[in-house]
Amino acid sequence: MENLIFGAFATLEGHREGDAANLGSDAYYRCIVVALASAKLANPDCDVALVTNAPVPRPYAAQLADAGVQVLDCPFDHYRVDAALEWSLAFYKLCAMEWVLAHTAYARCALLDVDTYTQYPYTDLWREADEAVLLYQVPHAANQPMAAAISRNYARLYGGQPVLTHFGGELIAGSRARLADFMAECAGVYRTMNEKGLRPHEGDEFITCAAAYRSLLAGRPVRAANAYIFRYWVGARFYFVSTNYCNDPVCIFHLPGGKNRQLRVLYRRYAKRGAFPPREKVYRLCCFPAAHPPLLRSIWVRLLARLG
Repeated sequence: MENLIFGAFATLEGHREGDAANLGSDAYYRCIVVALASAKLANPDCDVALVTNAPVPRPYAAQLADAGVQVLDCPFDHYRVDAALEWSLAFYKLCAMEWVLAHTAYARCALLDVDTYTQYPYTDLWREADEAVLLYQVPHAANQPMAAAISRNYARLYGGQPVLTHFGGELIAGSRARLADFMAECAGVYRTMNEKGLRPHEGDEFITCAAAYRSLLAGRPVRAANAYIFRYWVGARFYFVSTNYCNDPVCIFHLPGGKNRQLRVLYRRYAKRGAFPPREKVYRLCCFPAAHPPLLRSIWVRLLARLG
């Protein structure tokens, strides 16, 4: 097959991955099964794999095998940072992408975060992947704290007063050639970080944002992948969603706050029945809003408009 979809997961003594560090490995493996099994179901003509530096425990190994998901062994020997950095394990994604490009021959690759769910095939994503590297553009203004920190850290490495776009780490996709160029930029940023002693609290996203910026300066295209993936926050304290789950729908739901809630429920349904719930039920489980305006409010506004 020409295309590879993969997730990356590493364990390393003393290292962690941000606020999810206390969830335990079972929470991650449940997410891995949901992310990769749903990707394979939606894209049967693509290879799907977990790239990892650790043996997959039971029952998850059998569930991945039954879903047609490969497990690829990749050491965590590059993009290592101090264990004290809160996103130290997230840097493994870059190591995994580098390894995949060096040890496989796929024409196109898509690296997904494992707290995702795929509902549609990646047909158009692959078409765009031939044209540019695709990254999820986080809707942050330049002065948003994390976006501003990324720009400040870039200036510490390279000087000037740059304003970088904040790209998230939930998707990195492209053709083999475009990803090779992009990963060369990532390696250069990582090398410069080490030379200057920079340890960004924005984790691997700082490297990908800096590499994207440098790629654009060099005339190599990077595009927003927001037509294919969206980051939904569905917690009680922070609710940031869209109706693009069904209106002009994306292929992939990223649910960073749902590892131990929505994705746990989806895993339980899949483990029990060997299939995911119908699409409309997934929407309800994910606590997505209604995809239409409120009826009474709409009628009231129409009446006001006529009276005016």
